[in-house]
Amino acid sequence: MRIAVCDDEKYFRDTIFEEINAFYQSLDVLCLPFASGAELIAAFEKGQRFDAVFLDIEMPPPDGMETARRLHEFSAELPVIFLTSHTELAMDGYEVGAFRFLQKPVVSEKLTQALKDIGQLCDRKKTVCIKENGEEHYISPDDIIYAEADNNSVRFITAEREYQMRMKITEALTMLDTASDSFCRVHRSVIVNLAHIISRSDREVRLDNGIVLPVSKSYGDELKKRLMDHIRLNER
Repeated sequence: MRIAVCDDEKYFRDTIFEEINAFYQSLDVLCLPFASGAELIAAFEKGQRFDAVFLDIEMPPPDGMETARRLHEFSAELPVIFLTSHTELAMDGYEVGAFRFLQKPVVSEKLTQALKDIGQLCDRKKTVCIKENGEEHYISPDDIIYAEADNNSVRFITAEREYQMRMKITEALTMLDTASDSFCRVHRSVIVNLAHIISRSDREVRLDNGIVLPVSKSYGDELKKRLMDHIRLNER
């Protein structure tokens, strides 16, 4: 699970960040702090995705409301937990899809409950539904090794078999990102499950099923960063 904490006030940002890490302890959770809405939006523009965002409402432009609107352009169902000292702003927050409001200073019990609810929400999203020849196949994202564009469809390759679904590669990436944080686009037509990479170079990745796939220069830096994050998480 990946969680972002965005607050321009260092004290509140660090407090939430530390409490989230203390709550999850050794679980596979990566929590990243951001000091402004612009910084967080830039991360999304570079391809980073999160399972939940803790977002201060009152920040220099773009404020929390505008930041939430921008983030939902990248991830429509992203749970946003607003942090605010003014509860009267809550109604405005619901207009931009607020998942929860936490009043500053945040009470630990309320933060804990919000994290539990996020966990339950993420658990419900962890199955990928692939529709093929009128049938719906429900697959664990861990089983998908990679996905590749094929004309107007996308092929999803697992160790057992291959599935094909009529969709764009960008739609496939959105679907996979919703189910797991382990997928990374490495080429305009290829998405790879980071957990199945056994080696990487500037031009290609080798997967644990023996397949070698190309890496485009434009996706190389993001792949390197995402792979390092993935390895760090799984060493915990």
